[in-house]
Amino acid sequence: MTYFKNQFSTLLIYILLLFTGSVLTLLKVTGSSYFIILTIAAIVATILMVYLTQKSSPNIIEKKTETSDKLKWIIIGTLGALAIQIVISLLEMALNKNVSSANTTQLLTLVSAYPYYFIYVLICAPIMEEIVFRRLFFSNLISLTNVYGAAIISAAFFAFMHQDTRFIIYVGMGLWFAFIYYKSKNIYVSAASHLIMNTIVVIASFFS
Repeated sequence: MTYFKNQFSTLLIYILLLFTGSVLTLLKVTGSSYFIILTIAAIVATILMVYLTQKSSPNIIEKKTETSDKLKWIIIGTLGALAIQIVISLLEMALNKNVSSANTTQLLTLVSAYPYYFIYVLICAPIMEEIVFRRLFFSNLISLTNVYGAAIISAAFFAFMHQDTRFIIYVGMGLWFAFIYYKSKNIYVSAASHLIMNTIVVIASFFS
């Protein structure tokens, strides 16, 4: 499979998953059945996207790195992401802006009602988002613009796709994870950082 076909297939799988919920709604599938199907679809999509990533030749960013370097960047990525969220939240509070995330609130409600849905939210989503927004968009945009332009465009698209009131938070996360991917040379490093950060935020939200 050529690099272009690999990237196109990855994007197509992601788009199909995004439309799965709409199709289920049209078919009047609701409640537990809706979220079971959606979770299974997300697991299948994630496995396929990881498979395509493994089959793909390295792009202009990726290189083989030592396990110790990967672990180092996972830790830096996670701590940095949490720090960015805290700083932006404090700035928003100082400006008397609403710091509650409609997206996070909705996800917490759904995970509480359908516990198995956490597989989609905490595991599948961050892996797929890193593959799509960082490996696909960010890396390919570098050759069209530059590293900075690619990071900004991909981060803005990442934030827009979340359809959340806290746009700046998602832009910040998009820029940070692009940096982690670029420095670590490994998409699974930024995916692991993203996954761990999401898990910490969700757990903290449950106890807040």
